[in-house]
Amino acid sequence: MTAERCPVREFDFHTDPAFLADPFVGFDAVRDQRVFWSESYGGYWVLTRMEDIRVAFQDPTIFSSRKFDIPSGTFPRPLRPLALDPPEHGTYRHPLAPLFSPAAVAKREPEVRSLCQSLVSAIAPKGSCEFLTEFARPFPTTAFVGMLGLPVEESQKFERWNHDLLHAYDDPQRRKDAAASIIGYLDELVGSRGADGDDVIAKLKATSIDGRPPTHDELVDYAFMLFIAGLDTVTATLGFVFQTLANRRDLQQRLRAEPEIVPTAVEELLRAHAIVNTARVVTTEVDLAGVQMKPGDRVLLATSLASRDPAEFDCPADVILDRTPNRHLAFGLGPHRCLGSHLARLELEIAIEEFHAQVGEYRVEDDAEVVIHGGGVFGIDHLPLAWDAGP
Repeated sequence: MTAERCPVREFDFHTDPAFLADPFVGFDAVRDQRVFWSESYGGYWVLTRMEDIRVAFQDPTIFSSRKFDIPSGTFPRPLRPLALDPPEHGTYRHPLAPLFSPAAVAKREPEVRSLCQSLVSAIAPKGSCEFLTEFARPFPTTAFVGMLGLPVEESQKFERWNHDLLHAYDDPQRRKDAAASIIGYLDELVGSRGADGDDVIAKLKATSIDGRPPTHDELVDYAFMLFIAGLDTVTATLGFVFQTLANRRDLQQRLRAEPEIVPTAVEELLRAHAIVNTARVVTTEVDLAGVQMKPGDRVLLATSLASRDPAEFDCPADVILDRTPNRHLAFGLGPHRCLGSHLARLELEIAIEEFHAQVGEYRVEDDAEVVIHGGGVFGIDHLPLAWDAGP
């Protein structure tokens, strides 16, 4: 079956009003077809079942990562290791693994918690905040800046570049300018760093790739990959998590009364709000989900479609804080599974714990407009929260 003969529907997860109102409901609405073809952005397949998405994630010989974004062209050059397939991918991923292992992330817990406490302390007495600008963006961005060993003052610059690169879909030049600014900054950073520090760049300089020192360009690619992977995703997840909690007093109350369930709750909140929409390109003719895919075809792997699949999860649209088992795909699967998943979990757990420790029962401000963006990473641009700050 070819794209011309298979189910074709209008589908644009970047700009369709359904996705800008509620991206998860927008994806849920297309489950009536197991697979379909969208003509948007040059055309691509959309898989709607976890079983099919799992196959594509786990078979890089047929579903290659060399074109992992829809539309293509977000990034100024192929990024190692994001745009590589095994075995080359593993060669470049291996030096990063020790830096984001559970043990390495656990060592960062005190500084991440201290940062979170400081941010929440600044907003708690006010009785309201713009959650994205005052917390969800600066928290992971400042933590990232710390990992690179940079002054905290660089955080706002990184926030701006990150937003322009990943979300200015209506302004290609703005995206190109942001990419050039990031590459230029990281190029100078890598050139100025030695290999004897405790920051990520220094540790990567001191490592080896297949028995040789990494080149300058490889180090820049590493830093750029960490930039795009570690900032926007945690910010976006925080936005949807706290929007949900702000609208659900019962969930807030349970998290305050039972703090021991926070790790399990984080898994459920990740599942219900899986935000990453990556892609693969077909390398050889293959039949998947009843359609014949051809070399060069692109395939959308939406983690939300997998993680809210009713064939895999009972009541998938409901947030059940103690859901178990919970084998979601919010972090992807296979060789490209998110390397920073342990750090992301830590940041989300700390954010929930510290926000609830200092802020009373919060809500979305009355008559407030919550602004959402679609795209490769769903997110919220404007989320005004309010609470009773007390005397």
